[in-house]
Amino acid sequence: MIDGILLIDKEKGITSYDVIRKVKKVLGREQKIGHAGTLDPLASGLLILLLGKATKSMNTFHTYNKVYEVVGELGFATDTQDMEGKVINKDEKGFKPDIKDIQDLIEKNFLGDISQTPPNYSAKKIQGQKAYDLAREGKQFTIEKKDIHISQYEVFEYAYPIVKCKIVCSTGTYVRTLIHDLGIKLNTYATVIDLRRVSIGDFNISEAISSTELENSEELLRRVINI
Repeated sequence: MIDGILLIDKEKGITSYDVIRKVKKVLGREQKIGHAGTLDPLASGLLILLLGKATKSMNTFHTYNKVYEVVGELGFATDTQDMEGKVINKDEKGFKPDIKDIQDLIEKNFLGDISQTPPNYSAKKIQGQKAYDLAREGKQFTIEKKDIHISQYEVFEYAYPIVKCKIVCSTGTYVRTLIHDLGIKLNTYATVIDLRRVSIGDFNISEAISSTELENSEELLRRVINI
């Protein structure tokens, strides 16, 4: 049994649990593995795996801020708030907000302590069932709002309809919902088309091993941070 921390740069198109399965193929099924926050299949970037005794520090990792780089597209909305879902709304008015409108709305509505309603397509539990399972079955349900903290929500590039942002937020924040809600505040719609997590606390993506290299057992073991 190995005790330590493993930083993974998760590729798009696989789940966080796919990554854990890959690591167990190398370290063995008996290896205890947890994670410090999942990433959706659409998202890439930093996934922290906690090995063996390190799983006991999971709650500590949940106190760390997370940094994301996200690309949103204005003008339409999907049921999942990202490109994996089906389009449910389109802006027929062709409204094109300017950068000042976007920045002002972010400053007024999306910084500091705010409440956020998690998306229906999420792993939130509703009477013991995951919300995304209920959504796929077409069932009606309500998700309670969650208090989160946004330290930074910066637009670093904008050319309609594409808006690129850097977001620093607390654990439990749904970044795709931040983009979706920004679209609503702008009297249009917005959808995440790309999402990448670049850091969790002091742990940065630059230190991670790519999920495509996990079959290389020597490289994987060399990257384990001992505790």
